[in-house]
Amino acid sequence: MRVKVWIFCWVVFLFTACSKTVEKPENLISEDKMVDILYDTYLYQQSAYLSEINKPELNFAYVDALILQKHEVSAKDFKASYQYYVLVPDQYKKILLKIRDRMEEQLPEEERKQRIQNRENAGKNMN
Repeated sequence: MRVKVWIFCWVVFLFTACSKTVEKPENLISEDKMVDILYDTYLYQQSAYLSEINKPELNFAYVDALILQKHEVSAKDFKASYQYYVLVPDQYKKILLKIRDRMEEQLPEEERKQRIQNRENAGKNMN
């Protein structure tokens, strides 16, 4: 029981420590560009997991570097921007929802409609 209390105290401490105002990085990447970069990254990673996970030459860091180069973004700016967005949950959620919507656009129409319907039903059940 004491372990649970200790963990709870640390979680509360971390949340309160992170509740300070987050400063924007000097070269903040726009939300739309972050969507593009993360979409490409997630798309590659998922396809790699599905088809090439057992290949020893799989190198996510190299591919991530190529994706940043494609979008003309430095690793330093991406890291600072990513950290900023993660610490601003409302903006990060918007980015993730845009990525989800873009990925769903690639699905067959029936499956896309079913996913949207499932989300709507889940939202109704929460109320």
